[in-house]
Amino acid sequence: MLAAAARQGRESDSILMLTADRQIDRRILLQADSLGKAGWRVTILAMKDDDTGRRDDSRVVRVSGGGSGGLEERVADGYRRLAGWLPMNGSVMRTLKRLAWRFVVDQETFHARLYSDAASRFTPQVVVAHDLPMLPVASQVARACAARLVYDSHELYSEQEFSARERKRWAEIEARYIGHCDAVMTINESIAHELRCRHALHRVHVISNAERATGAPPRSRRFHQRFGLPATCKLLLFQGGLSENRNLQVLVQGMRHVTNPDVALVILGDGALQQRLMRDARSLPGAQRVFFHPAVPQCELLAHTGAADAGVIPYQATCLNNHFCTPNKLFEFIAAGIPILGSDLPEIRSMITGRGIGLVGDMSSPRATASLIDDLFADEARLSAWRDNLQQVRRTVCWEAEEGKLIAIYEALR
Repeated sequence: MLAAAARQGRESDSILMLTADRQIDRRILLQADSLGKAGWRVTILAMKDDDTGRRDDSRVVRVSGGGSGGLEERVADGYRRLAGWLPMNGSVMRTLKRLAWRFVVDQETFHARLYSDAASRFTPQVVVAHDLPMLPVASQVARACAARLVYDSHELYSEQEFSARERKRWAEIEARYIGHCDAVMTINESIAHELRCRHALHRVHVISNAERATGAPPRSRRFHQRFGLPATCKLLLFQGGLSENRNLQVLVQGMRHVTNPDVALVILGDGALQQRLMRDARSLPGAQRVFFHPAVPQCELLAHTGAADAGVIPYQATCLNNHFCTPNKLFEFIAAGIPILGSDLPEIRSMITGRGIGLVGDMSSPRATASLIDDLFADEARLSAWRDNLQQVRRTVCWEAEEGKLIAIYEALR
């Protein structure tokens, strides 16, 4: 009877998405847009955020502790303050998070206690856990209102650069709840295979982090103009957060060994690692070859991306999650139509070399990285062929191709 009452009271064609984000991930916003067009009413319940510039989306509801000062709220507020001046994935922050999970709060109940009051105000037809930390509370909310439960695993969460104890705990949490989900999806086939095998799942849907297939941004020289670079200069672009686990110091140090004098590196993004990277860049001999541009709003990103000659993804397989990664920037480079230089990781290799849109190789050391950068720009005819291939690839590797698959998953849950 309680389940029947819950079903009667829930809002039809409504979706409640739960995320630990403060700055809402592009993947979540694209899904919300597509599902909204398909007739669903989407609410995104997200972390408290002090940045008033990120409060312009009426679909986003922020969790608030209401000033109760509970343990979880105090920990979340402390983390938010520390994240402003410590590298998010640096050794200090990782140590603090590890100590907090072990001695202060519980990984399974932390977000449930932060989110449960706010989530209880909604009676959706579908509840979505965007990544593993939200799965316990999403399961709790779905059970309370007899809603369908969807798990969108944005990465192989339990296989990040955690301690062995943390990895084991996250794996246990995932195993406890994933079997209760009505649908499970993730970002690429490698992670889908891992989830199927680990949890004996019949099906894990793959919805990639592709960008919209809007017209390719016009080629521009905005970086050349901003940094006073000659028109002959070839620009290699890294864009995204400047955090410890992205091999950025090796990338910057690699510019010391690049033999082509007409190549420069532009780093577009913000983060606590920025000052250290700037110090490394200033130590390079000869003319400055590394330039820093602040992060730009998502709506302006592709226009900046298209001003580069190529994009770079220097990530290393420091954990199984990184080994299988397909970061947003991979699809942003494709959408902007610029060739890509990437580390030789399976999903990145499949996308880049499998479609003939760039080069992959060893980026584990500065000299190896420099050799790849020189190789990337060594053959103008090959660069032109990659750009030509990208014109076709960007029409097939796009959000419009993923949108139909996404809507079909949710239509089956109506």
